[in-house]
Amino acid sequence: MIKTVMPRLTLLAFTLVLTACATELRSVRLGRPVEPEVIPGKVFVPSKSTANVGDVMLTAGEYSKEATGLRLEAFRLKESSITRVEHKVKTLEFSIPAGDYRLRNRTNEGSYYSAPAPFSGLNGTKRGYGGLFVPSGTSEATEFYWSWTPDVTNVFQAKLTSPISGSIGESIKYLKDRESSGPRATLTYAGVAGGQIRFVYKEFTKDGFARPAFTQEVSLDYKPGGLYAYKDAQFTVEKADSTHISFMVHRPL
Repeated sequence: MIKTVMPRLTLLAFTLVLTACATELRSVRLGRPVEPEVIPGKVFVPSKSTANVGDVMLTAGEYSKEATGLRLEAFRLKESSITRVEHKVKTLEFSIPAGDYRLRNRTNEGSYYSAPAPFSGLNGTKRGYGGLFVPSGTSEATEFYWSWTPDVTNVFQAKLTSPISGSIGESIKYLKDRESSGPRATLTYAGVAGGQIRFVYKEFTKDGFARPAFTQEVSLDYKPGGLYAYKDAQFTVEKADSTHISFMVHRPL
């Protein structure tokens, strides 16, 4: 009887050890990447315009053929939370930040959204780089994923301690930093007098203030229908007088 019980106790102990070493996480490869929608810049098209004396005719940087932003789907969390996962004999604990989680990859099962900031590790856990997994047809994250280094496609994935509800919308990432609060340069119509058509060119600081050393008055011979060029700008003046100007812009300032 003792001989029969001892092997069973040994097997039971071995099973308990294996259970203690079990892990709740798995290694996965993220699904197909999702490309964001490109928001185009304001493309220049030659056009007719009018301006009164003292009005700005042209503004530098007003037109751009480059994209100004990227529109991405986002999973929004209003509140941060904490999640834990058992790995072998260790518990990993992360702080899940609030914010916009931008769509990164998709699979047939659901979507992977990238966190707005790294996951802070708690109680001895290292910082992790990752996001949330949301099953198809829901607005509730059931799992999270991470790696110990940023920008990789092979990651760890595990169930959240509790599912996290959010809302799915869109997030726009701007490609250009809006450094100035005003235009960098302008060309203003200053009227016609003595057979001369006059303009005022001004450059501005990053704070939108005029730079006195870069303000210049320009006087050119006035010819109705004439083609004028100044700096990068090129335009035809159809008609100008002491009150207003009608012109066709061929190339922006």
